[in-house]
Amino acid sequence: MHADEFENHLEAALVTRPAIEQAKGVLTGQRCATPEQAFQELRHVSQNHNVKLNELAAALVDTAAGRTPGNALLRKIIWQEWGDILPNC
Repeated sequence: MHADEFENHLEAALVTRPAIEQAKGVLTGQRCATPEQAFQELRHVSQNHNVKLNELAAALVDTAAGRTPGNALLRKIIWQEWGDILPNC
């Protein structure tokens, strides 16, 4: 991997990682899951619905905080997958 590629990957990770970590926190708190179990659940839902993990994570965090995600598809997925554990779904 070239230095430019490495830098691009690192920058992408720094942007997406906080939302994923926060979403893991939502699921660990609501499901009494371990962080690894929460990540596996996020990854599974992301793959099942063919949506980017970081976008799903950000929408989950928004929903848990009482904000409405802007993407209608993500709102639908969150309601289907986690509507029973989240407020304002």
